Amino acid sequence: MGASASREKFRESVSALVEVDVSPDDADFWDELWKIPSSAEEVFELISPDAARRLRDERFDNLATLFTQATAQLCQIVETPYNIYFDQALNCVRVLTRILPFLLEKGE
Repeated sequence: MGASASREKFRESVSALVEVDVSPDDADFWDELWKIPSSAEEVFELISPDAARRLRDERFDNLATLFTQATAQLCQIVETPYNIYFDQALNCVRVLTRILPFLLEKGE
């Protein structure tokens, strides 16, 4: 997947999280989200403050699943620390780093 294709796929995934209910059982969606190569700059750009707040305020179940899935991915990577999974771990940490401050912010 090229840089622009992966960027667009990440943007689509973030939009889906904000716009529709995503099932915690949708393994394809969640696995693909973590496998999309994304830099820290892209994550911070594509998950805007507005998108993070909307996710918190309007799709809290998606937000909870996002945290659960990211944590599960990180635990799995700790159990099977192969180099091929390190980029997925970075994506998990980058997404959590971007979203967590908005979760802790006082909502309306």
